[in-house]
Amino acid sequence: MFVTITHLTGRRRGARQEFADETITVGRADDNRLCFGDGERRVSSHHAQITRHGDAFLIRDLGSTNGTMINGRRIIISELNRDDLIEFGAGGPLVRFTFSEITEPPENSQITFSQDGTVHLKKNRDFSRKERIKRSLKRFLRRRKNNVRLTTAIVISMVLGAAFGIWMSSRISSLNSEELSFAAIAERNSAAVVFIRCEFELVDSAGNVALTETRTGSGFVVSAAGLIATNRHLVRDWEYNEPPAGLTGRTKKIEVIFQDQRREDAIPATVAYLSSDVTVDLVILRITPPPDMPVVYGLEPNLNRVNQGDEVATIGYPLGVDLLQMTNEERIETSLSTGVVSRVAHGAIQLNLHAYHGNSGGPVLNRRGEVIAIIKANLAEAQELTLCEPIGVLFEIIGEELIYQSQPPSSKGNELDVSNRNRTDSPRQ
Repeated sequence: MFVTITHLTGRRRGARQEFADETITVGRADDNRLCFGDGERRVSSHHAQITRHGDAFLIRDLGSTNGTMINGRRIIISELNRDDLIEFGAGGPLVRFTFSEITEPPENSQITFSQDGTVHLKKNRDFSRKERIKRSLKRFLRRRKNNVRLTTAIVISMVLGAAFGIWMSSRISSLNSEELSFAAIAERNSAAVVFIRCEFELVDSAGNVALTETRTGSGFVVSAAGLIATNRHLVRDWEYNEPPAGLTGRTKKIEVIFQDQRREDAIPATVAYLSSDVTVDLVILRITPPPDMPVVYGLEPNLNRVNQGDEVATIGYPLGVDLLQMTNEERIETSLSTGVVSRVAHGAIQLNLHAYHGNSGGPVLNRRGEVIAIIKANLAEAQELTLCEPIGVLFEIIGEELIYQSQPPSSKGNELDVSNRNRTDSPRQ
């Protein structure tokens, strides 16, 4: 029995190769029996292996980068049939597989194969009828034995595959056990997310007020000492939107309102820490903390733990006071939105999430309920893309005043926990 491989695509299109080997290795490396060479980059160096088991053939993928497909279906191990189409790597070379079964040699001859697959006929003596029956019986028993071996190999492969699947499932379950539902994330963090209202004035060189404006947004409590993180542009708008010539800005009043409170319950705030560069859109406010002031569940400044495709949530006050007026509500309430991380860079995290102007300064939370970033802007030409400031910059600004632990908030509800090991990890480049 010998195998015929017909190349249907690629540089060898139309070529045929014949093999008499028990095992045919496939790949780009020169030591493969079926060698595609370095020109076929979708084929791995040692891509797959075709093995003969009696009268049947098995193909096994050797952990290739781009996979092995049989008739368009990706496989790890599979039995091959005549005229099966094998694709080595998605979009890679396509071949047709077939084999010739030789049950009886021609009269007075026998068939042999050289290492290069060439078929040779050798004259032989004429066998008696009894001898031919004996040989046929041996051949039948040998095939039966080989079929048993093939069945055993398939069963063993299935058992090993099932065991591997159970092991992977247990690993994934243990990883997912750390994840919280979005409802749980909101329950642990919403009370610490605040509504911020800032009034500022544009004045001339003589100090005369030319214009008074108001900006609203979100923020979140990061320390029981009364520290609140938000966007710098929220309290210093004139640094990001150039005022008319001859005018400059100054902050007149900053107010903070906690969830489920009225506008008259606003708490005055001051700027405690300011980023040294306007490109870092972060400011830390300070308030006189009310009794039992809530703090966000945790912070995750290590960008190596933020990955493309991670699910995230943001909590804030979209549309600010406008939403309050539209819903005819008297008390401030948070809103939760969900999305995914679409890109992680050294100085920014990009989300596939629609944020509104009132979301600015709000926390971006991972599925463990930890803050990973602060919302700062979305793109006018792509409203579903939101840019965020990584939370790691918070520590560069506040330093040691930020209380730092790493378990759920204590019964006092006034300490924030993150592990010191994360503070020294370098962000992803």
